[in-house]
Amino acid sequence: MVRTSRKQRGFTLIELLVVIAIIAILAAILFPVFAQAREKARSSGCLSNQKQIGLAFSMYSQDYDETYPPAYNTLIIEPTSGVATRWEDSVKPYIKGGNVGGILTCPSASFRAYAYSMNFSLSGKSQATTNKPSETILTADAAQADNQKNTVDKIPQSGPAFIYTLPGTGEKLWINGTAPNFKTGKAGDPNATIDPTLKDEDTNNSVGLMRFRHNDGVNASFADYHVKYVKRTANKLSMWDPNSQLP
Repeated sequence: MVRTSRKQRGFTLIELLVVIAIIAILAAILFPVFAQAREKARSSGCLSNQKQIGLAFSMYSQDYDETYPPAYNTLIIEPTSGVATRWEDSVKPYIKGGNVGGILTCPSASFRAYAYSMNFSLSGKSQATTNKPSETILTADAAQADNQKNTVDKIPQSGPAFIYTLPGTGEKLWINGTAPNFKTGKAGDPNATIDPTLKDEDTNNSVGLMRFRHNDGVNASFADYHVKYVKRTANKLSMWDPNSQLP
């Protein structure tokens, strides 16, 4: 009886290279998709945080004659830290979670501490100060910095207020129109947009600036306490300064 034997043949180098190339192409296609999906989930968590923060502002204002809390109050010193109280300290009684890993931080933030800032033009003001509360930003994603490190956990965090409407500073941050002058209340062109060259990073030089963590946008709560996602290019002066809002 004649026996025939089959010679076992392995993969050639060319075949292996083709398989590796296919895997590399699939990975290049799928990894960004997975990253975007993960960021989308984090953005949803951040938007939920902003909703809770907006509700906390609402409850605070009901208890304090329809006024927003001050961004920071040097007249009231926080007993555990020895520093001026911030708006986060004011709304804490109305929310769950502290300054690390709680509602007041963003799932996409670099550090697990305060990650949101408040519109300075609404600091301690009556709700009647804005003509269009549904179009006025109250809080949003903000840059975290080492020089804002909290006193308890020593973790970098955001500053209490944005500087877009801070006298002496805000008028330097706008382009595409007449520069606003917050000292006199004249806001210039309400359609002016935030200078896109400002660095989007967590550094000491970025304190008071928005942090576009979510696919080149931020999650924001508004003065009427609704929340939404805002693209970087959609930020207008009229969303920050009530003086620039047309009737």
